[in-house]
Amino acid sequence: MTVTRPRPLGASEAVASRPNLALVLVSLLYGAAQMILISPRMGIGWDESVYASQLAAHAPPAVFSAPRAQGVPLLVAPVVAVTDSVFVLRLYLTAMSTLCLYGAFHVWVRIRGDYVPAVAALLFGGCWLSLFYGNEAMPNLYVALAAVAATGLVVLAARSRWALAGLAGAFAVMSLMRPSDSLVAAVPLAVAVPFVSGRRRLGAWAAIVAGLAVGWGQWAIEAEQRFGGFLTRLRDAGEHNATGWTFTVVEHARALDGPSLCRFGADCGPVSPVALIWWLAIPLMAALGLWAASREGHGLPVTLAAVTGLTMALPYFFYVDYAAPRFLMPAYALLALPIGQAAVTGLRMRGAFAVAVVVGLVAHLAMQGAYAGRLAAINRQGRAVMTKAAADLRELGVRAPCMVYGESGVQIGYLLGCESHGVMQRFGERMPVRIRQAMERGDRLVVVVKKLPPPPYARSWPVHDLAGRWKAYMPPGS
Repeated sequence: MTVTRPRPLGASEAVASRPNLALVLVSLLYGAAQMILISPRMGIGWDESVYASQLAAHAPPAVFSAPRAQGVPLLVAPVVAVTDSVFVLRLYLTAMSTLCLYGAFHVWVRIRGDYVPAVAALLFGGCWLSLFYGNEAMPNLYVALAAVAATGLVVLAARSRWALAGLAGAFAVMSLMRPSDSLVAAVPLAVAVPFVSGRRRLGAWAAIVAGLAVGWGQWAIEAEQRFGGFLTRLRDAGEHNATGWTFTVVEHARALDGPSLCRFGADCGPVSPVALIWWLAIPLMAALGLWAASREGHGLPVTLAAVTGLTMALPYFFYVDYAAPRFLMPAYALLALPIGQAAVTGLRMRGAFAVAVVVGLVAHLAMQGAYAGRLAAINRQGRAVMTKAAADLRELGVRAPCMVYGESGVQIGYLLGCESHGVMQRFGERMPVRIRQAMERGDRLVVVVKKLPPPPYARSWPVHDLAGRWKAYMPPGS
């Protein structure tokens, strides 16, 4: 395996101008595909409401569980601090994800100077996960793109001290978004530093540590302030995420074509044969890409991307006892680089190889686009009904100060500007402390149900029919 000697910085711009323009085009297509397939008019989801409410001007912060981190609240703060419009939030996140896709893979244009980064960005941006989560207030896409950037910046550190600042920034983003993912990514990159960062190995290690310290430091401070200490929060986060030695490869295979979460009674269905073929093709194409990269003198950087991607997937296969397709986004993003190498090499060979590559790319984009469109349509419909139910509650006079408790209570509470608490599986027999506290304060209280039977303490309350078979139970006199 050979190591590419980076070109001098000043000599690379002209060589890389066309590949960079190709990457710009791919990034713009990614943003356009989000607008067409996903639509900025989609309502807000459960996790999004939790994140957005933390720094929102119009709604109190929703309950923030132990494993969550403050990266997404900081990301959406410029919007939610000035408007409650979910439409504006979607447009903002579409722009941010488009810019971040370009920025992450542009690092690799500086390393390679060819079309591999643009093809890799097309492969990753064309995944249904990247499309669906592109304008969602969720952390996984930004972890994935930060990991792509960080892996390239470790390599660029050998010739640019500015790369060290970028490396620290990439790890700061990762650690603020998902601290555990950033720690996993740091392991292979820190090990690789002596082999790829040259004389700046100490600076590269320092940059990784500095970036980790940003997110982990914030998480630790918040643990002391809100969760009873760092170790207590760490234990609670593990319990919440069902961590422990496990094997969930089959569950992840079942979720390849959705739904977005295989937990809390969600039926993930059987394994899709088409999706499984796509999944099994990833390691095969990555192996071909590594072989091609080594022959062209790019072996070490591309291998580092593949190793880092696989490393980031391991905890979700063997340590987290449920599946969510978005957990594997960092692995898909990093493995797109060796797969992109295989695709570009095949196109250069022309003939049957080039035809096979084109057919494969078209099949990938068509299949993933279809999955994205289907999942988006399902979520749009469900969230639109929920938004109408919130509008019905507003017509009934529900205004702050208020408390919304129940199914999708977090989203409905966010839309109404109320305190909120969501119920996913079942209501308790006893009245929760938060409801009693809201009633004692004189807040307007609403218990919302759709599929679950109402809690015993609310069954005698006046009930109001809302859109989409939702029902609202309110205490007498409220």
